[in-house]
Amino acid sequence: MTAVLSEIVNLLVGGIQGIATGIGQGLSTLAREMFTTYTESQGVYTITGLNVFGGLVVVFGGVSLAIALSRLIYLWVSSLGARH
Repeated sequence: MTAVLSEIVNLLVGGIQGIATGIGQGLSTLAREMFTTYTESQGVYTITGLNVFGGLVVVFGGVSLAIALSRLIYLWVSSLGARH
C-alpha cells in the first residue's frame, strides 16, 4: 500500500514539475525575444543588448520610479512641520 501511494505522489509531483519547467522555459524565451538582442551558438544564448522595446521599457520604468520617489520625498518633507 505504501509503494502504491508513493508512486501516486511521484506521478502528481512529477507532472507539476514538468508543467512548471515548461512554463519557465516559455517565459524565458518570451522575455529573451521581446526585450533583448542575442546570438545563439550551439544552443547557448548570449545576450548582446536591449532591443528598442526593451530600452523603452527601461526608460519608462525609470521615469515612473523617479516620479514616485519624488512624490514620496515631497510628501515627507512637507509633513515635517505639520501638527497631527
